[in-house]
Amino acid sequence: MDKGPYTHHLKLHQAAYLHQIENLLFFVLVSCESQNNIHEQNVNLLNEVITLHDELMVDMKELRSLKSQLEEAGINSEDKLLIDLDNARSSMMTFMKEFSEEFPFDKYPMDKDAYKDMDKAALSTVNGKLIDQKKSIDLVSELFEISMLNASDAIKNL
Repeated sequence: MDKGPYTHHLKLHQAAYLHQIENLLFFVLVSCESQNNIHEQNVNLLNEVITLHDELMVDMKELRSLKSQLEEAGINSEDKLLIDLDNARSSMMTFMKEFSEEFPFDKYPMDKDAYKDMDKAALSTVNGKLIDQKKSIDLVSELFEISMLNASDAIKNL
């Protein structure tokens, strides 16, 4: 029994339909992969920011200690050494306030599982904000390092 051109047309239609499904699956996989990649970048950036924050919190004690030592040695409160130590501390307080406002603990990326409900554009927006936060905490770290080094050197030379 010859099915004729109808069977041939049906097979072509099925092949085209299967090809569309394959393309759709590929697109979904690539989209998910990209979404997962952005999420992984966000988690890595967040971990870097939090790690540096935690290290600087330990250094806050040293910052206060250096300031006290300088004050006890009679260094004027208007002296650049004390102002720099205060600016370093103040920059950390500002960073923490802005970070917590930008990234509440119950929202993504602090709640890492919440990424599943986000699209690629939203994840990318968070990525940009995390990059900005990383730059901010890096600047805070530089202020700590410079002010603490200068204060330590000054104390040695008292």
